[in-house]
Amino acid sequence: MKKRFLVSLIVVCVLLPATLSAAMVGLSIGGTARYDKSFAQIQTSIDDETYSDKLSDIENYAFGADVRVKILLAEIDLVGMFGKETIGTTNYTTVSVLTSAGISLDILNVARLGFGMGPRFNVYIDEDGNAKVYSQDSNGVTTLVDSNNFGDAFINSPVAYRATADFKIGNMMLGLNYTVDTNYTFKNAEKVQDLFDAPMDSGKVGVSFLFSLI
Repeated sequence: MKKRFLVSLIVVCVLLPATLSAAMVGLSIGGTARYDKSFAQIQTSIDDETYSDKLSDIENYAFGADVRVKILLAEIDLVGMFGKETIGTTNYTTVSVLTSAGISLDILNVARLGFGMGPRFNVYIDEDGNAKVYSQDSNGVTTLVDSNNFGDAFINSPVAYRATADFKIGNMMLGLNYTVDTNYTFKNAEKVQDLFDAPMDSGKVGVSFLFSLI
């Protein structure tokens, strides 16, 4: 009983100041950039001493827009990004849209920490304009297949985690984010365990610069 009380007290002590310091409603819009290599790939390139060359290659980055709507502690994020990726011998333009819902805590009106999850639509467009998506079979094996409609992209989209840490500068925010795709897709919705088996070193690091409109 004492342990439950202490845990509840700690939760209240953390959430109450965050709630009181937060605005009722917030809307932030800005740009975002992501280094389109996973944390594991970064570690490998550091070990191979090729990290500096890859870091300076603009082809290894994705760029887009970041929109966040905040109501007290709840937040909905919409992130759209464009990038480049070579799979085998084919060059693709990648279009990624992540819609996540979660919590967001304001820390003394100086910083904001957030965590959310939601589907990340991924579409690969080759040089001939053909769209493809990754499709996962019942055994969890993914392959790149042709797609001609939004439904294919939706049911094959992985659910992703996104953690954010932003510093407030007046009406602006500058921060880091880390996005991890899980193995869970709506196509295999019954495999709920895949939501918790995400390889954390497969995540990608990005930065965002936002203007708070409300």
